[in-house]
Amino acid sequence: MDNSQDQKDTFLADWLDGKMADEQLQQLVSPQDFEAYLKLREAMNAYEFATPDMERNFAAIQAKKATPKIENRVRKIPRYVYFSVAAGLLLCFGLYHFFAFSNVRQTGFGNTTALTLADGSKLTLNAKSKVEYPSLFAYNRNLRLEGEAFFEVGKGSKFTVNTPQGKVEVLGTKFNVVANADFFEVNCYEGRVKVTHGVQSQILTVGRSVRFYNQKTESWYENTPPKPQWIEGESAFSSTPMQQVILEFKNQYHCEVQYPEHLRGVRFTGSFTHKNKKTALQSICIPMQLQCTQTANGKITIAE
Repeated sequence: MDNSQDQKDTFLADWLDGKMADEQLQQLVSPQDFEAYLKLREAMNAYEFATPDMERNFAAIQAKKATPKIENRVRKIPRYVYFSVAAGLLLCFGLYHFFAFSNVRQTGFGNTTALTLADGSKLTLNAKSKVEYPSLFAYNRNLRLEGEAFFEVGKGSKFTVNTPQGKVEVLGTKFNVVANADFFEVNCYEGRVKVTHGVQSQILTVGRSVRFYNQKTESWYENTPPKPQWIEGESAFSSTPMQQVILEFKNQYHCEVQYPEHLRGVRFTGSFTHKNKKTALQSICIPMQLQCTQTANGKITIAE
C-alpha cells in the first residue's frame, strides 16, 4: 500500500496501544513494515521507557561541540553500522511524540472527571486539576499532575506520578495525591507507594499519609475509607493548613475569598459539602469560631 508516514504512525500507535489487532495492521502496511513493527513491539515489551529529557540532551550536545577536537587515527566503520544507527534515529524521532506527554485532561471549578488509561489504570481528577500523559501509556507509565487526583493503578511496570513538588512511584495500588504550589500530600489506600520530595523518600502502606508543607514533613496513620470523600462530593481534611482548605473551597465554588494572613497556617480538621456554598462555608468557619460575610458580587470575607 502507498500509505503516508502520518498514516503509518497512526496505525503503529493504535496497534501498540492495543486498539488494533495484528491481522488489521498486516492488511494496512507492507510485509516489511509489519515485520519491523513486530520486532519493535518485542523490544518495547522488554524495556521500560523513560520520557526523554530534551533540555538535558541538548545541553550535552552543546557541551560536546564546545570541547576542543583531538586528532585521532581514522578508523573505518562498516557501512551497515551507519544504516543501523540512522534507522534507529529515525525510529526514535518518529515515535517521540507518542512517548511525550501529548495528552492533557483538566477540570474546571467544581468539576471532577474520571479517566481510564491504556494500561487499565483509573484516575479521578478533582476540581481545577490537570493531568498529562503519553499516548502509548502502556509502555511508558509516567504522567504529570497539577492539583488533586485519586489513582487506581493496574499491575504492571513502574507507574510514576510527577508533580512540581515531588513524585509518587508504585507498581499497583490505590492512592490520592494533592500537589499545589507549596503543598504536597499523598495518602495510600491500598498496596504500597514510594513518595519522593527533594532528597527525601518514604514508603507508604495502607492508611499511611505524608505531607510536605512549609519546609516540614508530616506523617500520620488513620483508618481510611475505600476512596477519598471528595469523589462522593465532600472534601475532608485532617489537621490541614487553612490555606489548603480555602483553596479547595475556591476550586469547588469558583469564588474570591479573603482572610487574615496569620490564618493561613492554622490547622483545620473537618469537611465541607460540594453541593451548597453557604453550608460549606459554615462547616469551615463555625468550628474555627470565625465570622464570614458575602458581598452582592459574591466576594467572601473571613474574619476572627
